[in-house]
Amino acid sequence: MKPRTALALLFVVSLFNYLDRWMLAILVPDIKADLELSDSQIGFITGIAFSLFYAVMGLPIARLADRHSRRVIVSVAMALWSAMTVLCGFAQSFIQLATARVLVGVGEAGATPPSHSLISDFYPRERRALALAIYALGSPLGIFLGFLLGGWLTQNYGWRVALYSFGLPGLILAGVVFLVLKEPTRGAADGVALSGESPRLGQCLKVLFSRPTYIHNCVASSLYTLVYLSLHTWTPSFFERNYEMSLASIGVWLAFIAGGSQLLGVIGGGWLADRLSAITLRWLMYLCSISVLVAIPFYALAFLARSAELGLLLLIVPFVVSTVQAGPQHATTQGVSPVAMRATAAATYLLIVNLVGGLGPQVTGWLSDFLAPKYGSMAIGWAVLIVASVVSVWSAAHFYLASKTLVADMARAKIEPLTDPTGI
Repeated sequence: MKPRTALALLFVVSLFNYLDRWMLAILVPDIKADLELSDSQIGFITGIAFSLFYAVMGLPIARLADRHSRRVIVSVAMALWSAMTVLCGFAQSFIQLATARVLVGVGEAGATPPSHSLISDFYPRERRALALAIYALGSPLGIFLGFLLGGWLTQNYGWRVALYSFGLPGLILAGVVFLVLKEPTRGAADGVALSGESPRLGQCLKVLFSRPTYIHNCVASSLYTLVYLSLHTWTPSFFERNYEMSLASIGVWLAFIAGGSQLLGVIGGGWLADRLSAITLRWLMYLCSISVLVAIPFYALAFLARSAELGLLLLIVPFVVSTVQAGPQHATTQGVSPVAMRATAAATYLLIVNLVGGLGPQVTGWLSDFLAPKYGSMAIGWAVLIVASVVSVWSAAHFYLASKTLVADMARAKIEPLTDPTGI
């Protein structure tokens, strides 16, 4: 199977993955009113309810992907999360909606680790950051379609119809993936011939966490994901509460500003990372650290702006920055990981990222409820601003620390560890 064909198919999987994940943000005002939920409950549904199970289930699914057919795993996972997205539309209470979102998270846990592993076997290291960035394009395009179509569908037909409309096509695509996608030879793109049994989980974790680059990349990415999820979850609600904008109008604005900006960020970040890393591999992490710091002042400018239009336009920079890192982060994860552990490395990375990052909407929701008596409808804006500013500095520091050991850890990844029969 041609690499471009496989990448195109996996990109569509990524698109539906992120579409079903992010479109809920534009539905939040109507869901909150219909089911009579608090900001803390909304934060739980959009944050921990999804992220915890997405993260926890990713690791056992990745172990299967390192040993069995990645094609089957991706297609079955997609069928599950699509069906559960439809089920979200039938929810009549907080408990029912939270349960369905948990199952969406379980299904989506089976998409990215095996997909990253597949892409890394189709593309060599010098072309991998851009290939992984193209896969990550599913996020900005998912946001674009989620906000644009989700806002329009919710405005005209209600939030339940919006969920049905996004979930049902995914069931069809899951069948297409199962029938069309082919498996590449593991390690082929790196010139590594694998033999014997895949390393056990205990050995994989021992190898991965012996590499400082892997640890710092996980910490930095998880902290920035906390900012990223807070920004995406609460931005629609902020503009709806403070500027009396309709959901359809907010959806159109954010479709082009968030989706368009992140499209530029993903492609630009992947392209730039491939070229700068030719100078020194450390630029994979330098690029992430710099971009995080550049965004900080724009959070304040956007959430304290005097008009909705100005505030939305100022968010272009944070939205671009939020995805510049996608290609370099994932290329680093795959680059410091031995070939036989790549799905496990991606899943462990995502486990940490989503356990920490998933706290973003929840923490921001709590902070908003705490600030509401003093700041009223502006409380959510102040909450996002505080979280984004403090955590971004912390994240940038760990990206910089990861750059210090990146070259050495990538060199070590060329040596395949022996299977450890005493592992888990």
